[in-house]
Amino acid sequence: MLAFQPFGGLARALILAATVALAPAIVAQNPTPPPQPDSTGSQGQTPPPGHPTQSTDDSNPPQPPGQMQQGKPPQGQMGTMESNEPLDPKAMATLKRMGDYLASLKMMMFNADIFTEVVLENQEKLLIGGTVKYMAMPPKQLRVDLKTDSITRQFIHNGDKFTVIAPRDGYFAEMEAPQPTAEVLTKAAKDYGIEIPFADLLEWGRKENVWSGIKEGFLVNRPMVDGQKTEHWAFRSENLDWEIWIKAGDKPLPLRISTVNTRDPAKPRFIATLKWMEAKPGAAGQFTPSTDKLKQIQFKKAEPNKEATP
Repeated sequence: MLAFQPFGGLARALILAATVALAPAIVAQNPTPPPQPDSTGSQGQTPPPGHPTQSTDDSNPPQPPGQMQQGKPPQGQMGTMESNEPLDPKAMATLKRMGDYLASLKMMMFNADIFTEVVLENQEKLLIGGTVKYMAMPPKQLRVDLKTDSITRQFIHNGDKFTVIAPRDGYFAEMEAPQPTAEVLTKAAKDYGIEIPFADLLEWGRKENVWSGIKEGFLVNRPMVDGQKTEHWAFRSENLDWEIWIKAGDKPLPLRISTVNTRDPAKPRFIATLKWMEAKPGAAGQFTPSTDKLKQIQFKKAEPNKEATP
């Protein structure tokens, strides 16, 4: 059996890299996943992370690099919060506007460069890079082509079946899946530990209360990403710090996303930069998997993660 090393503690929240082994059986990796942005739970209202600020007030001495003064919003290069509350109302309005725009698209197409930190047992961090080709026609069609330094996978839902392909290894697995894609991906993650990159894009703007678990949110600044103006927002949910760079203007697309799994003591980070494309004629034909020369094997049920936090 070919062993596949899991990516670490990153999983489905927002945009997580797939961790699936496909030779000679579909072996589900089961890392400890951070919660969805709509998860609930109590969390102290601490200020969001940011660059250090300088102070001459003896009661608030300067903090070491990478920290900020307790109770104060980020300043200087990070700009200033537009609200004194931990969760800026404009942050939620911005997410809703982005979600509504994504939900209005008949087809979502983009390529993404992704980087995932892998934490070794000795706490050393490795950076694994990869690319994703993403194509979705909600509610029942999706194709994701994932290539990393370690694996190559294709995930295809055509409205009738969900197929996972390991083209380099010559294997594929398939199951009946007449449900909407979002439901299929939830089942795949729960039953088989299959985590699809950018799975949550299918819920943004379509699922009610998808942002309800957010505890903190603020505008960082307005930088350029690949030559396009963006708004850089930072958010905090239970066990998850995440940032999103949203294109400015009338097409508020997410152009970059970063997550930090704060449940894991090593706090691994995932980063993705998205390059959106217009839908191409005949693109719908790409939702049909090509498996003629591949050997079919069965999905393997995910084993409970003994290290998972209840």
